Amino acid sequence: MISSRHIEVFYHVYNEGSLTRAAKVLNVSQPLISKTLAYAEHKLKLKLFVRHARRLSPTPEADLLFQHAAAVNKEISQFNNIADNLVKDPSSTINIGCTPSLGLGLLPKLLNMYLTKTPGTKFNVVNLQSAELEEQLKELTFDLIICFNPDSSELFQKTQLLEGSLVLAAPLNNSSEGKIFKLSQIKKQPFIKVKNLKMGSSKRNLDNYLDSAGVKVNWIAETETMQVAKAMVEQGAGYAIIDDFSAQVYGSRISVHQIEPSIPYEICMVSNKEKPLSVSAQKFIDFLSSGLIDPSTFVID
Repeated sequence: MISSRHIEVFYHVYNEGSLTRAAKVLNVSQPLISKTLAYAEHKLKLKLFVRHARRLSPTPEADLLFQHAAAVNKEISQFNNIADNLVKDPSSTINIGCTPSLGLGLLPKLLNMYLTKTPGTKFNVVNLQSAELEEQLKELTFDLIICFNPDSSELFQKTQLLEGSLVLAAPLNNSSEGKIFKLSQIKKQPFIKVKNLKMGSSKRNLDNYLDSAGVKVNWIAETETMQVAKAMVEQGAGYAIIDDFSAQVYGSRISVHQIEPSIPYEICMVSNKEKPLSVSAQKFIDFLSSGLIDPSTFVID
């Protein structure tokens, strides 16, 4: 049988097309790579590469095995990332990941509330999209993340901090009359799409929800962030569906309308049950989980 090391070598030789380049990536000697690959071929009873003067060409068998090797290599990489994060300084610095919009609105207020109670605490804050935050939380990069509508996972401990409804962001010079915007009206307007926008605890994708409601939206652009969508609305490019919290955070150059029927969302604090936490990180998580935070505190006038 071969080991994960043999699979790792095969993966990099296949990727690089050269023993020398694979050796450089793995920081080992070229003869060791050659010996390891030869052993793997011997044990598998398969020829994996055809040797040319300056390059190795994978055989059909290697092509089939590569997709599985890629999956194994990803697991090895995640294992190494987790190990590195476990070794890093377990001091009082609390590592938090949050989405860009929450980093501008909600998180500063939460940190200020906590620092008032616990002065001297240090925070390291990283802004990423929700899907990236959840992936890095699985790798123990963060002590906790704060994001919209996190997926359910046996690894995660989740606490809902706030809930609200998605709203329609409209250009000021082209806003509809009244505060209510019927869902059926959306299909008549040019729209900026926020990719992978999910709905509340159901985690249902907004695109699927609109399709099931018979609403075919005229998407003119798509973006991963609510900030960009809102900026395009401000310029008069079209309309966007964003959360009401972000709508309050970013200036006043848009018209905000409630959507009927209401489309809910939730903002949650999430930690990884397998992450060894410092005393400081655990205290901050306990603070967020205490239920003592008043949602009205975060309403922006």
